[in-house]
Amino acid sequence: MVHLQLDLLKPIPKLRIWSGLFFNGSKHISDNVCNPRNKDSAQLNLRCTPYFEASKEMLPAKNEKSVRDSDYYINFRNGFCVFQVENTLFNVHQIMLSREPSAFNDMLSLPRSVDGVEGREEKPVFLTDTAQQFRDFLWALYAPPNELFLETGIDRLLNVATVANKYCLSSLEAWTIDRIYSLAKDPTASLPLHSIPLDICARTLDLAILCDHRDLQDLVTQILLSRTLWNGASPDAVLGIAEKYGLRTLIGVCYYRQLISFERSMSRRNVRVTQTVFPVSMDTEQRMRFLTARYSLLDLWEGIRAVPPALSCQGCPSHVDCENAWHRLWYSACEVDETSRPNSADVLGRMKALMLGLRKAMAGTLSMSIQCKMAALEAITETRDEVIEGLITHFIMYAFSSTVDLFSLQPLQISEAPVDTRISSGLVITRIKSIRDFSSVKARK
Repeated sequence: MVHLQLDLLKPIPKLRIWSGLFFNGSKHISDNVCNPRNKDSAQLNLRCTPYFEASKEMLPAKNEKSVRDSDYYINFRNGFCVFQVENTLFNVHQIMLSREPSAFNDMLSLPRSVDGVEGREEKPVFLTDTAQQFRDFLWALYAPPNELFLETGIDRLLNVATVANKYCLSSLEAWTIDRIYSLAKDPTASLPLHSIPLDICARTLDLAILCDHRDLQDLVTQILLSRTLWNGASPDAVLGIAEKYGLRTLIGVCYYRQLISFERSMSRRNVRVTQTVFPVSMDTEQRMRFLTARYSLLDLWEGIRAVPPALSCQGCPSHVDCENAWHRLWYSACEVDETSRPNSADVLGRMKALMLGLRKAMAGTLSMSIQCKMAALEAITETRDEVIEGLITHFIMYAFSSTVDLFSLQPLQISEAPVDTRISSGLVITRIKSIRDFSSVKARK
């Protein structure tokens, strides 16, 4: 006894004892999973069973043969479970899938069928993921910690987080989504959200919402707004995910970019005009929504150009003179913009050009103090942000009723008969103007 106590105080014998206990405990757990104590009872057998019944669409075609994955198919039976994802077979350690509470853990705890072949190659567990997603997920399970923390591939991390979220592996999901966020917010990392394909950004946003990671959601949303508005990115890749989760600001930006893409500038009798030309495939309801939004945005621009943003400047000794100079510069810049792009609904493009022109004009004037010049630029920025936030409201159709659904993302049905798709643009415009006039009269009442 004394000799044992003295040995326990030494580090090497102590490590040997602990390693032996760990090995015996792991072997005991593995034996219980693979070989239940009561072999006659099907209820105590913990061999894996399908998580759900595979549909016919999931099963491979009769003429397609399943193939074993080159990395994650180990030719052993005891303690393993075979999964089929698409046409690829994966043979995975059950203990690796049971390390934390998850859908896999519940799956492996279910009693097996009478024939006892579920979870083997003869009768694998069918999953609805893609083979690459499941392969990346298994990489995360088997990879050593140093390899995990050095991973920067966005596709692999998104695949791991998607599968972990789907099967409720909370710790792996939390680590992966935090890793994606740390790469996304680091400008020196290899994940430039400003330049990667939009579908990857949309997928990242989808995953951030599913995992309820608000910081990543806000970051990706702002990047998608910026790329769609200012970098000429197509809104089609973003609109689906925005409509899926009802992201109103992002939906409004996508609709706005679509509307602006329909504008065509042309010259008539030496006068430049802007017209909206819709694609032939667009139905009447969509045309009505976009035409309504066009006239609403034109009204918005008239209101913006008529009233310069207020200057909130403290400590300026000649604030009144600065305001007068600001108003003169504002009206002059708006007149130049109206001459260059008449009758255009591109409010944000006009405000961007307005800011550039005013910045240049204010730099060359001595009638405004530095404080008021900075306040003027900040006022334009605030007005622009308010316009972006409210873009979705311009694409809502109003009904001939006392109730206006301002929060519905779908256009309300009007009481008139549907407009024929061959109706002239003049009649459509007249009808939209009557809707707007009717709404304004009701608002005044």
